[in-house]
Amino acid sequence: AKNFKKEISKQLGGTSGVGKQSGKMAGDNFGEGFGKSVKRLAIVAGGALAAAGLGRFFKDSVDQASDLDESINAVQKAYGSYAADVLKLGDGVAERLGLNSVDFNASAVRFSAFAERVVGEGGNVSGFIDSITTRASDFASVFNIEVSEALGVFQSGLSGEAEPLKRFGINLLETEVKAYALESGLIAVGDTMTEDIKTQARYGLIMQETAKTAGDFADTSDGLANGQRILKAQFEETQAVIGSALLPVVIQLMNVV
Repeated sequence: AKNFKKEISKQLGGTSGVGKQSGKMAGDNFGEGFGKSVKRLAIVAGGALAAAGLGRFFKDSVDQASDLDESINAVQKAYGSYAADVLKLGDGVAERLGLNSVDFNASAVRFSAFAERVVGEGGNVSGFIDSITTRASDFASVFNIEVSEALGVFQSGLSGEAEPLKRFGINLLETEVKAYALESGLIAVGDTMTEDIKTQARYGLIMQETAKTAGDFADTSDGLANGQRILKAQFEETQAVIGSALLPVVIQLMNVV
């Protein structure tokens, strides 16, 4: 070790300069070499991350387009001759209700079991769907819940489940439903309520008890909560449009596989 130190001193002009010179060399090399490598790595990593994000976006777009096709098919199966009118309600649904078309169609299908019971054979089915979904959006806006949750609560109410609406101060007990049926002329004193009349009474009671929330989504659409709902739905609608262009290619590839 002593001989090694002596030889370094002789070559570099003394041991005092060894640390300084080697440190400067190491620092320069580190800055020039490693620093530039890190910058290059950051560019490559950034590009890779951007590509991965774009890939996820396109994948999600294809999924959204596929879901939209499935939801349209479900509406057509559920509503038959009324399907075109129901599907038309999906135009501009992001701005109007804060829902994307896939979720709107899914909700419409869930309410299909109640539609003809409420409006009667040959009645305004699309009008019923429009009213119940719009009111659910207003209800969600007032109580600061997701529109999908409000739609689920309304669906439960029409099915005869009193608890989901009860937590929002709305009673759909059998006695309340019967009282509404009598007041609205759906039945006379002493009459027995059929399932159709019960559904009509529940619907009327829900609309009556939530009347104070009507129009709230439109009134507060420029607020943060509803603005975020609209923006999210618009983004998903855009994905569906892009995915619709990509879907035929993906289907072809799947067929090849």
